Amino acid sequence: MNSSLQNRQGSSFSVTFPDFPSFSLIPHHFRLYQEVGKQDVIEITYSQFTQFYYKSLKQGVPIKMTWNNGTVNGTFYGYIYDVSFTTHQAMQRDTVIKAIGASLSLKENSTKIWLNKTASEIVTDIAKTFKLKPIVTPHDVRFSQQSMVGHTYWEKVQELAKRIGYVAQVYGTELHFHPVDTMIDKFSSAIPVLAFTDPFSNPWESDVSQTLDMFKPRVSDYADLASHSKKEKSISGIDPVTGSTYTSTASPSRVGKNLRSEVKDPLFKEHLPTLMTSSKAMSKSIADGQAQLSRFSVRANGAGQGDPRISPYRTIEINGTGDTTDGYWIVTKCTHFLAVDGRYQIDFECMTDGVGKSLSSPSRPAVASVIPTRNVIAELKSGVQVKPTRSTLSRPTIMSNETKTGFKVTSSRWVGR
Repeated sequence: MNSSLQNRQGSSFSVTFPDFPSFSLIPHHFRLYQEVGKQDVIEITYSQFTQFYYKSLKQGVPIKMTWNNGTVNGTFYGYIYDVSFTTHQAMQRDTVIKAIGASLSLKENSTKIWLNKTASEIVTDIAKTFKLKPIVTPHDVRFSQQSMVGHTYWEKVQELAKRIGYVAQVYGTELHFHPVDTMIDKFSSAIPVLAFTDPFSNPWESDVSQTLDMFKPRVSDYADLASHSKKEKSISGIDPVTGSTYTSTASPSRVGKNLRSEVKDPLFKEHLPTLMTSSKAMSKSIADGQAQLSRFSVRANGAGQGDPRISPYRTIEINGTGDTTDGYWIVTKCTHFLAVDGRYQIDFECMTDGVGKSLSSPSRPAVASVIPTRNVIAELKSGVQVKPTRSTLSRPTIMSNETKTGFKVTSSRWVGR
């Protein structure tokens, strides 16, 4: 059962090296960095240096970190890739050991070529090759040829995911490859609650205190990201058999399963000329996938007490920040910090698809459709709402109607005549 309060110094951790089971020195602290589409990285800091670190803990040595916040546990499986220490005039000479998760082996590259395979089949093959457990959702788009030239295996997995509108992440020793809704639903059975309950007292004056220390949402439904910005996606192509052209369009607000009750239509359209398709069905599938990846345009960052369940694509519930932003958010990036004295802090970034009340379930179907526009001037003059079809603003004059404004009202476009 989740609680809005938690003991700030009630956490603990342990680290083991399977190749050196007798080495039991306790680190001073560790930091675990996790981000969507990237490999987990952990930094473990010891307060003193011994030659054992350089002689034994070389690149590729396996490592296991377990930790808990007094309620739930987390586990990191990985391989060491870097050991560093500083020689200086100080009693404490920190040694920092860095490791990458079990996906480290995917940094290898090769000249392998797959023929007549789907992206899901290719990812399954990659996972099995490197002894990761594949948890993969099938996809019906089949590629005549896919090459590893110029890629690492990790880059290839991410490229395939982006191309068909999937997301990919390694959790422990499992390689997950799913549509974004499926990825979210995989971990929605245990949702941590981060609650802001007291805006005045010092968060450290009591061991048992609120779980959310800071939350900064940006309630703007448009972010001009390098990829996956919230725009209506359009893909065109030519059928190689008939020679006829086709275009498929999908809107981020009309696909997937909404988290929030107030979801706004996108303002802009985006044509995707770099995505090549060979059929109308293939273009529709990929357009829907790209729209899915662009749904979560409302972003926020925060900090609070740590919880091992907080990691990329997992759901958190925010409380105490107001009706607009309280509710479900999806984690995109987080840094876990845990010290030997029991302090456990997390900094995180997250996203959601709108504002207002969270829906009763993280999953609710929606159907893609064309974005409507409304003749606001005509409505204000007549007092009657007009059907949202073919209407445009007839004059470039600023209009406002405070009683009908809100997050999910999509602005009409200026049309000069």
